[in-house]
Amino acid sequence: MSLGLADGTFYFNGLVFGDDTGYFVDHHEGLEGFEVRQSDSDEPRNDGAIRGLDYVAPRTIAFTLSLGETAPEDFETKFAEVRSTFMPSRSTDLPLYFKRAGQVERFVNCRAIQLVSARDYTMFGQVGHPPLVLRAVDPRIYSSDSQQVNATVYSASSGGMDWPVVEWPLDFTGGSQNLAVATNNGTADAFPLIRFYGPTAGTCTAVTLTNLTNGDVLQVTTTISSGQILTADMTAAVTGANTFVVSLDGVNRYGSWAVPRSAFRLSPGSNTLKFQVTGTTTDMIANITWYDTWLN
Repeated sequence: MSLGLADGTFYFNGLVFGDDTGYFVDHHEGLEGFEVRQSDSDEPRNDGAIRGLDYVAPRTIAFTLSLGETAPEDFETKFAEVRSTFMPSRSTDLPLYFKRAGQVERFVNCRAIQLVSARDYTMFGQVGHPPLVLRAVDPRIYSSDSQQVNATVYSASSGGMDWPVVEWPLDFTGGSQNLAVATNNGTADAFPLIRFYGPTAGTCTAVTLTNLTNGDVLQVTTTISSGQILTADMTAAVTGANTFVVSLDGVNRYGSWAVPRSAFRLSPGSNTLKFQVTGTTTDMIANITWYDTWLN
């Protein structure tokens, strides 16, 4: 949810800092941009290397704060607030929100890994420039506001043809097909949270969600009864979060996820989604929730 930050400001763990806040930022780096983790292998009998896959490395974000020239007691109050905001965390990440001029408010999940007490003494008081370092094991940058769309059960109208996804980017039928459209306004793949709501009538023994734009398929074979919710957390799948990736009313159903288990993506731009059910029901809903996503 957007915090309504002003341009040039940041928010972490209750503290707003940056332009015109009294907790100024002299310098920062690593919040945007990227560093690639390479997997090339040296050519054993030739020059160069064999091209591997590149992955974006964890993000190290460094700030130099400025607490301004102030009376000693005021400086100590400010620095105490900084210390209570940026504390060591054993296992929990928190969102660092930030706002750039002309851009939407965004955030990255991270934790504080270094805070140094750095002080300059002047004839008028104290000036503090404490260096601060944060680490984001998930380098993705997310929009503060999430988006969502509901997909209803697909049904091809009579008089049309249903072409294979591998041959055609869209299905052609004679009428409405109950396709949904999800738009990722970022520049990197978004990994949504998907909730399949159980039927009010009929049966459901499996669900399939297909992204007709990029070919991704999520299929889970398990019985979903009325009032139950099957959840597929694709962000957890790609970040290794300590939570269930696929669950039914809070009970692990990872083994019901059909192989190959590749995380379901929303590519940058518009994605056309097709929701299908195995069973007799036609009144289920798949709710897809995502954040626009960037890697640089």
